[in-house]
Amino acid sequence: MKFDISEIKNITIKLDSSIKDVISNINASSLKIALVIDSNNKLHGTIVDGDIRRGLLDGLNLKDKIEKIVNKKPMVARENMSTYEAIEMMKVNYFNHLPIVDNNYKLTGLHVLDHVRRPNRRDNKIIIMAGGMGKRLLPLTKEKPKALIDAFGKPMLEHVLLKIKKCGFKNFIVSINYLGSMIKNYFSTGKKLGIKIEYIEEKKFLGTAGSLFYLKKLKKQTVLVTNCDVISDIDYGDAIDYHKLNNADATMIVYRHETQNPFGVIETKQNNSISYHEKPIKYENINAGIYIFESDTFSNLEDNEYQDMPEFFEKLTKAKKKVIVYPIYEKWNDLGHKKNY
Repeated sequence: MKFDISEIKNITIKLDSSIKDVISNINASSLKIALVIDSNNKLHGTIVDGDIRRGLLDGLNLKDKIEKIVNKKPMVARENMSTYEAIEMMKVNYFNHLPIVDNNYKLTGLHVLDHVRRPNRRDNKIIIMAGGMGKRLLPLTKEKPKALIDAFGKPMLEHVLLKIKKCGFKNFIVSINYLGSMIKNYFSTGKKLGIKIEYIEEKKFLGTAGSLFYLKKLKKQTVLVTNCDVISDIDYGDAIDYHKLNNADATMIVYRHETQNPFGVIETKQNNSISYHEKPIKYENINAGIYIFESDTFSNLEDNEYQDMPEFFEKLTKAKKKVIVYPIYEKWNDLGHKKNY
């Protein structure tokens, strides 16, 4: 698919913009790219999702300039290149985008592989952990499981199912325990939502990872696991692609959390004042409650043994499995906390 310059104005951005600006730019478009231009409309470079995530992993924050993450040598197409030639070039080089420039390197358009705009059908199984008692939401969960607590007019689990379905997934397994029959009665086979739902029925509470032992015999494949109370705007398919691109055994999705100190901070050396920082911001990666695994990693779980995710990841690391993180900047909310709900 080819777009002319008038159709891609909304995905152009200036070099003095911040990482936060480019995130807003990419999120506002379905094209998944920002084109960096100078004041004369010359192409300076490109930024895609992976450039942002690598920058965050390297310690950059949202206020840093995009100069630090921009790809300054993108492959480009000249104006006389046919759409057919451009598509073949993208396929051969595994690109989804090809900026079009004139002889002065001014941006004049963009070639895009059509599948970038349409979510691919994904056959991966999605496992949703919905067996907990939801103690943090008491008294709301006294007579109703957390997965069925209303959020914005729908049970929170329904939000999760629909968001993941939107990314092309249709095969779900929901792990249930506390008041699990209510969840089964509400969602049944998933037919009303246009998806397929199977269930794992815990015989006892197994923590946030323990029930995955039921999937030990699953033929080798990549699966995504998420808590039922985590609502995010991430593209779950992109997360799986990242996991596979890195040949990982397990991937923990992490959210960039910032905490601002309400006070000015003085750095000292002995009794000397070295520097002063006005209400500094601390950035940390926190567990987002979403994970990706190769199914053979579940053989590291004991039958019917309580296991939480942090301990499971430690176990996989000790077993010399490749464990990585996938940083997200998209909207994310843990509705399992009463203050967030």
